[in-house]
Amino acid sequence: MIKAHSTGTLYIEIFEGLMITVLFWNLNKNPNVLDHLPCLAKHHRVDVFLLAEIPNDTRSAIDKLNVSASRIYRDPSNVKTKVAAITGLKEETIRHRFTGDGARLSVWSISAPLLGSKEILLAGVHLPSKSGGTTDTAEFSAAKDSMMDLIDVEDRRRHRNTILVGDFNMNPYDPGMTSVDAVHGLMTRSLAEKPDREYHGKRWRRFYNPMWGLFGDRTPGPAGGYYWRSSVPTNTHWSMLDQVLVRPGLIDLFHDLTILTDDGEHSLVDVDGTPDAKRFSDHLPLLFRVGV
Repeated sequence: MIKAHSTGTLYIEIFEGLMITVLFWNLNKNPNVLDHLPCLAKHHRVDVFLLAEIPNDTRSAIDKLNVSASRIYRDPSNVKTKVAAITGLKEETIRHRFTGDGARLSVWSISAPLLGSKEILLAGVHLPSKSGGTTDTAEFSAAKDSMMDLIDVEDRRRHRNTILVGDFNMNPYDPGMTSVDAVHGLMTRSLAEKPDREYHGKRWRRFYNPMWGLFGDRTPGPAGGYYWRSSVPTNTHWSMLDQVLVRPGLIDLFHDLTILTDDGEHSLVDVDGTPDAKRFSDHLPLLFRVGV
């Protein structure tokens, strides 16, 4: 069952020891953010960090974490990736399985007693940004290519127990996120749990995209994960560029999706509630838990 909550210690204590906790954050290449990873690890019990636009390389982040952590964090990958993984899980629990051309998509498998008999594929993605001159067509094409790579990994591992998380540089309603031949992320569980969709003589896999439920001001926490200050005529201001999606078969193991506004000790937002880009990042981190 998926829940959306603001941050709090009660709810961390309930699930401590029962879940694997994953945090995704686009660090916007700000080295100051690395000082706050230990706070996140301590207060939110983070087992796996997935980090985009990490300053320098993972070594700096790992060193910061291991100064004060109660366990040893490491990079389980053997290649350079656009989304770097740093984990405190044992080597036999998490393994790097794939990084595609251009390193936009990387996939790790997680296997642990907490997950019952399931192996889970944790896929991290960082797609091109419009601010870099990428057109809508190119954005869609990048999403489609990454999803074809992911499907190939699923077929090789012979299951679809996949969680897809990262900076898509698209909102949940954009064509690259919703189209049947791209990410194919759907806004409700009932839609996602339907059989593979038939389109143009092919069957297309579905994702459930719970980020729709965190968009706007009718749920606890911020209205999105990214705030765009611009005087252009059409501006939604809040965007949901960082997203986590889950295959239907994993929905019951997916819990407690949160957009964090603090690291446990320091606020990550400005006085107006938008991301504090000067001290931290222009993106807010995503936290979720997976387990039985």
